[in-house]
Amino acid sequence: MKIINQFNRLIAYSYGSLFYAPRFYAWGHKATLQKPDLLFQTQAIQLGDKVSIRKGARLETVGEWDGKKPKLIIGEGTAIQFYFHCGAAESVIIGKNVLIAGRVYISDHDHEIDDFERSPIDSGLKIAPVKIEDEVWIGEGVAILKGVTIGKRAVIGANAVVTKDVPPYTVVGGIPARVIRTITPPSKEN
Repeated sequence: MKIINQFNRLIAYSYGSLFYAPRFYAWGHKATLQKPDLLFQTQAIQLGDKVSIRKGARLETVGEWDGKKPKLIIGEGTAIQFYFHCGAAESVIIGKNVLIAGRVYISDHDHEIDDFERSPIDSGLKIAPVKIEDEVWIGEGVAILKGVTIGKRAVIGANAVVTKDVPPYTVVGGIPARVIRTITPPSKEN
């Protein structure tokens, strides 16, 4: 079984490096992307070293890409499970060594609902950047909405809807997400 898993990783790495990497702004060493459902404007997407994205991902940047925005950056060592959906109209930055479970949605934009002159299809966007700091754990089915910063090593419980900033070293859950408890990091001994 171990040999089969290693073989599958090698195939995913080789295929991603040969087929997807040239289309991305940056493709890290040993980054893998397995059978995505949708890739849109990949020239604005950066994957760090050893990023792993499982099957069914939707990675999208919307709007004109001018080298500054939009941008979607996924930091090194981040592991993303099945059916991840991430959209960036300005910027979504995911830090290093972040663990993201399946069916997670992250977006820095949503549609205008108060513009009655335009149809929902033609509506404008409300945009605010999203930042997820290093070593965050994001549970199954979480939605992270525009304008949110999630602090280092925070834990987001399954199916939470994050609408406000999450402090570092906290556990949040619910709809909308609220603090459940804090995590005490180990003290550094000198």
